[in-house]
Amino acid sequence: MNDFYCEQVIPGKVKVDIIFETDEVMAFYHTDPFWEKHVVIISKAHIDSLSSYPNTAKLNFDFFEAIKLVTKLFEEKYGGCRISSNVGNYQSSKHLHWYVHCGTRLRAENGERIKT
Repeated sequence: MNDFYCEQVIPGKVKVDIIFETDEVMAFYHTDPFWEKHVVIISKAHIDSLSSYPNTAKLNFDFFEAIKLVTKLFEEKYGGCRISSNVGNYQSSKHLHWYVHCGTRLRAENGERIKT
């Protein structure tokens, strides 16, 4: 299984700058951002993707609290943001995660740095 979040982030093997955390979810600045301002919001339990989402009340509440907090921060500091999630072959890590991002794109979809 390719799950950077379960294997590295959640157990603390990779240090991340956490913005929001509960027993269910964690929001942190991306370790290798695709955008100038780039936050990742993950579930702490392994969920493959949005297509296999368990839809529990606590998880829903915590995800939306994290999304609300991060988007409010981005809106206040940068004027706005985008929210996205990848599914299936678009996922680089097979773990449900939401991106909140804004600013200049730094990397292409394939991960290559964009030359400026």
